[in-house]
Amino acid sequence: MSITAKSAVFLLCLFAFGLSASRAQTYPDKPLHIVVPYAAGGGVDNITRVVSERLATRLKQVVVIDNRPGANGNIGANLVAKANPDGYTMLMGASFLATNRASEANMTYDALTDLIPVARAGRSSQILLVPSTLQVKTVSELIEYLKANPTTTAYGTVGTVSPTALIFIKNTATSPVQILYKGGSLAMPDLISGRLTFMIPVASEGLPHVSSGKLRALAVTGNQRMKALPTVPTLQEAGVANLEGIIWWGLFAPVKTPQAIIDKVSQEMLALLEYPEVASAFAQLGIEPAALNAQQFASFYQAEIQSYAQVAKEFNLMAK
Repeated sequence: MSITAKSAVFLLCLFAFGLSASRAQTYPDKPLHIVVPYAAGGGVDNITRVVSERLATRLKQVVVIDNRPGANGNIGANLVAKANPDGYTMLMGASFLATNRASEANMTYDALTDLIPVARAGRSSQILLVPSTLQVKTVSELIEYLKANPTTTAYGTVGTVSPTALIFIKNTATSPVQILYKGGSLAMPDLISGRLTFMIPVASEGLPHVSSGKLRALAVTGNQRMKALPTVPTLQEAGVANLEGIIWWGLFAPVKTPQAIIDKVSQEMLALLEYPEVASAFAQLGIEPAALNAQQFASFYQAEIQSYAQVAKEFNLMAK
């Protein structure tokens, strides 16, 4: 390459860097849209509403929540993956990004290469729930009930591939009917009424109904008990292995979003997660603040992708 050509490349790099820095200095100068790929009232929506208000204050700009439910989160995630990478359309993603990539065929986007992790916000256990009217008080009693009533029992799930529920069913040798929902909150009325025998939703979707006495918590995922449910055992303690997984949530942007914008939003997200009122709101939802910046979240996310791929292979969770 000639000296003139090298100089031209150098100047182009300087121009690109300057343009990126300029965008970050003026960003955001219009409303930011956070896509929630599930129905309102569900786990992803709940945490988004907690952080969006504070993020709007810190960015001094309106933050709009855009619920796009369907296809187990894939409709909303695909929308963001294909969006203009200008920093104004982001996704509140969660563990479903890794599980879907590992277990669903013919995806319209690649959760690893089409989305950039911005900041992780929180994490939580899932809760094995049954209607309070069901005469089942322990996990072992539930397993016995499912085996005794294979044609009249059912469980709710969001999406056709829900690793936690499928692993539970496989490891307990039961065969309840699966009923699909676009969001965990939409399944709660059916669970409370007894149309569903059990469900294993994220804590924020079930805790209010456990507190009200409408649902009974039998166990939680993870390797330790929940602070909100100290007397409820883990599934491992209850005798069901391979269910130590924790649900997490985090903000993502389309690939090619300027790094300066990614870093700015990441910094503001981590700052608001230190607010006492955010920790309090999270606690009411059974969520633990679990801040990771863009670089840390990217490393964590890659590990999650690999982990769920191994689980999907081990338990044959690939959707047919």
